Amino acid sequence: MSLTDREQLAIDQARVLLRESGVWDLEDDLSCLIDRYIERANKNRALDEFMLAVKERCNRIPLGHIVGTVEFDSMPLVVGSGVFIPRHHSKVIHKWLEASPVLKSGTIVLDLCAGSGAIGLAIARRRPDLKVTCVEVDEIAIQYLKRNVDRLANLGIQANHMQADILNTRAFTQFKNQVGLIVANPPYVPQFQELLPEWSNHHPKASVYSGTDGLELIRQIILLASELLSLEGWLAIEHGEEQAIAVRDLFEQRGFTNTQTIIDKETSDASGSSVMTTGCKSY
Repeated sequence: MSLTDREQLAIDQARVLLRESGVWDLEDDLSCLIDRYIERANKNRALDEFMLAVKERCNRIPLGHIVGTVEFDSMPLVVGSGVFIPRHHSKVIHKWLEASPVLKSGTIVLDLCAGSGAIGLAIARRRPDLKVTCVEVDEIAIQYLKRNVDRLANLGIQANHMQADILNTRAFTQFKNQVGLIVANPPYVPQFQELLPEWSNHHPKASVYSGTDGLELIRQIILLASELLSLEGWLAIEHGEEQAIAVRDLFEQRGFTNTQTIIDKETSDASGSSVMTTGCKSY
């Protein structure tokens, strides 16, 4: 194996860190990590694994579920079977946040239906002065969320994770009238709508579908936000483009003002447009 000085230094540091952590099979673990991330020792095996991955992708397994990671907003997130893979679409929330309401340092931010934590962690990366908590209920997704929160803390990205059901408002008592911003990319697809197999067959259905009109969880998020947001706090929810009028109506029925729907063509792709609706609590 031919290594650069930088690679050898990293390996030496890794050996020390693994030893200090108490890893019981240090050298085998280190060899596996070197093989995975620095240089493949067995080129034939690498080619075999490559073709296995290609065939899985041809079976329409999502790429993130095959390789185990996805990059979102310059962050390497761990993902896998059983968790929703973050999409580039969700950056519409971060673009809006940069151009719109000014959140004071120390503002509490909740990322609801957080999944692997992409949206909340990206906010924490961009605004380290905010107090971000990512909320997820699913037993599998919460494991990925915890891993991402812990591993990105090593890069200086600080956020909290919380397992809670948004249908249970009592689980959020500590946040009542205290939150400056709530963001969410909830499931919003009507349950009988046809989708590409990546989404319909290989994502957890609870992370994609939400009732007959796709708005079941969005209604609950708006209701919860009306209780948790502070005066002039903001709510931002991703949804389908065809749901824009219905979502704005739901915001206004709960007394939110300054409601607007944003369609960001720059972050859209073949699977659809990047759409979100925002509103301010003013009562």
